[in-house]
Amino acid sequence: MLQRLGHDAQRRSLRFGPTIRTESVGKKKEHDMAQSIASRVRRSFARNGVWGTIKLSLYNLAILAAGRAQEHRYVHDRSFDLQYGVDTGGVVELDEMENPAGPLENAGRYEAIDPAWFDDLILKTGIKNVEEFQLLDVGSGKGRVLMLGALAGFRNMIGVEIDEGLHSSAMSNMETFNKRVPHADFVLHNVDIRDFDIPLGPMLCFANNPVGQPLFQQFVTKIAESLSAHPRMFVFVYLHANHTEAFSRRNWAEIDSGHVDDSNKHPYSIYSWTS
Repeated sequence: MLQRLGHDAQRRSLRFGPTIRTESVGKKKEHDMAQSIASRVRRSFARNGVWGTIKLSLYNLAILAAGRAQEHRYVHDRSFDLQYGVDTGGVVELDEMENPAGPLENAGRYEAIDPAWFDDLILKTGIKNVEEFQLLDVGSGKGRVLMLGALAGFRNMIGVEIDEGLHSSAMSNMETFNKRVPHADFVLHNVDIRDFDIPLGPMLCFANNPVGQPLFQQFVTKIAESLSAHPRMFVFVYLHANHTEAFSRRNWAEIDSGHVDDSNKHPYSIYSWTS
């Protein structure tokens, strides 16, 4: 069963849960590598011109030559997708996004997360009873974090994604995933985070650098205002933590921080709200 939720600002919000019944959609086809590269080259020509595309290609070749491509190998690892029959991997740049629900000037690209990183970050929060927490993923993209949350023991997963194309991909992925993991309850919102109301109840919020400043600061401030009005347990996991100054308010206590691997390229910070 699909249920439309929310007000007009959240008009594309959909719920997936244990009662969902859908026709089999089959396994998604593998993307053809050559078509993907050709598509990116065409977009680069349109955006950067011939000389800009050449310079970008040389830059990428330099990264490959230096061995730095390994730092982002996880983005294209399809192990999770092949195991669950979904399509959550890869990168989606801003110029690939379709019909966004708001302006993209502060948005970040979609990038799949390494499942091992997610599991490690959840352990670092120290939460023992994750089944009592809602999981909110800000910039939920194709839904991988939400599915990883279900596998980690969360019962209610909420995704917020501004891009309609990514939102549609997430809906398709949830239908497939729910066949494998029927207990998981997903609510997906295709909405700008400025128009998203912070749910009540204990919550873990996950953010993989979804937006830049000042929008990230505005969102964290909105959370703080909600928590001040309605005190409750709230933990914020911030991956690729580029704007930690947003948590300078004294109510935010840092639980842990560091890097998720040995490359020192992927910083994280974890905070909890103290009344």
